[in-house]
Amino acid sequence: MIITYRLAMLLASALVLFTQSVFASSIIPLSTAEHVAASAAVFRGVVVGQDCYRDAADGLIYTRTSLRVVESLKGTFPRTVAVSHPGGTVGEVTLYSGLSPMMKQGEVRLMFIVRRPDGKLTGTQGSASAMRLEYVNGQLSNDQQSLLDEVRSLTHSGQIPGEDVRDQTGFATSDLTTGLTDRGGGIAARFVQADRGEPIPYLIDADHLPAGITLSQATNAVAQALSAWTAVTSLKFSFEGIQSFGVSADSISTSDEKLRIQLHDDYNAITATSTLGIGGQYTSATLTGAGWGAGGNVAGNEFYKSSCGFVVLERTNTTMQNLASFTEVLCHEIGHAIGMAHSSSNPSEPSIPLKQSIMYFQIHADGRGASLGTYDPPVIRQAYPITNTPPYSYNRYMDITTDSPTPPNIAGINEVGFRGYDLQNNTLTYAITNGTSGNGTFSSVGELVKFAPGYISAPRFDPATGTYYDRIFVRYSDGTNASAYVTASVISMNVDTSPSPTGDGIPDAWMLTHFGNINPTVGANHGASQDADGDKLSNLNEYRTGMTPTDSTSGQFITVVNKTNIQFQAKAYELYELHASTNLINWTRAVNPIVPTTSTGSFTGFTNTAPHMFFRVEKVR
Repeated sequence: MIITYRLAMLLASALVLFTQSVFASSIIPLSTAEHVAASAAVFRGVVVGQDCYRDAADGLIYTRTSLRVVESLKGTFPRTVAVSHPGGTVGEVTLYSGLSPMMKQGEVRLMFIVRRPDGKLTGTQGSASAMRLEYVNGQLSNDQQSLLDEVRSLTHSGQIPGEDVRDQTGFATSDLTTGLTDRGGGIAARFVQADRGEPIPYLIDADHLPAGITLSQATNAVAQALSAWTAVTSLKFSFEGIQSFGVSADSISTSDEKLRIQLHDDYNAITATSTLGIGGQYTSATLTGAGWGAGGNVAGNEFYKSSCGFVVLERTNTTMQNLASFTEVLCHEIGHAIGMAHSSSNPSEPSIPLKQSIMYFQIHADGRGASLGTYDPPVIRQAYPITNTPPYSYNRYMDITTDSPTPPNIAGINEVGFRGYDLQNNTLTYAITNGTSGNGTFSSVGELVKFAPGYISAPRFDPATGTYYDRIFVRYSDGTNASAYVTASVISMNVDTSPSPTGDGIPDAWMLTHFGNINPTVGANHGASQDADGDKLSNLNEYRTGMTPTDSTSGQFITVVNKTNIQFQAKAYELYELHASTNLINWTRAVNPIVPTTSTGSFTGFTNTAPHMFFRVEKVR
């Protein structure tokens, strides 16, 4: 077989022919315990790079695969480790080997490895030692989870000795996230406020402080630590005040997208006396079946969404009585809270950039305070890029009108419009996926999502609960990044039987509530196209906008206008935009859209410096 391969190589060189040679493989099955025992090292990793090369010693082609180590199970590893298997393509020659696991970028693999005689690492049993772990909605199948748990048990979760393979450092040929916290399946998490140009709110619990540090010094240290991260990313933070949390910050999992910084450990979250602080984040929502991340996609990498973050400091340790060290620990733990992992956990780390990183696992205590190393900025920018942030959009909610034998086909009924936004004004593309069909079917025309219901009646869910009858997922892409996915959710099904045989899109219950009769011919101006209260909104549009058709003061009017705030009558959980103009001809969006949760909408945060300014509020279809 090897002779045949070398002949093929010669022919390819002389005649420029495409030739393949084949390796086959048969292996003796090993139990998991035998597999662990036979391996020099075992780890779980994410494929982040691959290349092919021809080995001068034996003339064979090999594929070198780099994997970011996310869980060390046996042995000592570099952050990214390289393993080689026979097979691959160099020039015009391709070698296929049954020993090759044929790994791809982004896959998560459970690897059992040994050293070859040349010192390089390879699978203990070739492809059988590179087990692909397939995460669905952030979870492994029962069989794969049982296997991983068994390996963890056999290796005592990484505590049994194995070989030191740090000499086999890998590389990355893709932008797959490295240095960020693995939240499952090799996927990191991020806050999405930066995509909208909005700050992450933060709270400080300063019930107790390290000896010798004043409240003013402590809050200033927090500001310095946050500024270190905002200086190198698109992140912003806004201070919401000092508050006694009442519990340890790491136990608060409220999905409010806030950062809680606790300057003490009065609730004993930290048990080791050598630990100066802890930081982390909770994530909400998992990936959908389409592989879309709730935290969006940055340069090809999907992210979970950070629902909140936390920092807890151990104030009683004497190290924390030094203000510079206190500030350094704050900066490090905030790094964890926004998604950073340790740069290294090796006490004898030979790499200067890794060891001098603010995310090195040991405090430097050299007076640096909130100073990042050269390693930190490019890593965190994988989640929060400066020059091209991901686009964004907003959830929509659908109150459906049902009719028999066919649903109404009326503009504005049983449909919602989506809009994508981008801080760089990039051209965006729109996509939908994973629509459910329990009570009807979704379709899309441009950026308009339509729902064709079955003829049923179903009560209204509160949008705040996230409950729905059917829903579909939507996202926008700028060609490099993609938005956090949003949804169109059906939250009610409302019967319309009058007029007969084809309804007018207005549900019977709404007609009965406001006009005392479901028949639009009973009473004056009760038809869908008529205006019962004379406020220039038709009855159909009164229904669509959540207004009262018998009250002329209920008509989506702007009620407050000043230089910092505009309030208007709204329908809760609809999407609204604020547009501004100085000449009533050229209009621009003045501030981010909002989805009010009450019948009063309020826009703030816009700048009005012109001598005169006109505003209009637009309800997105």
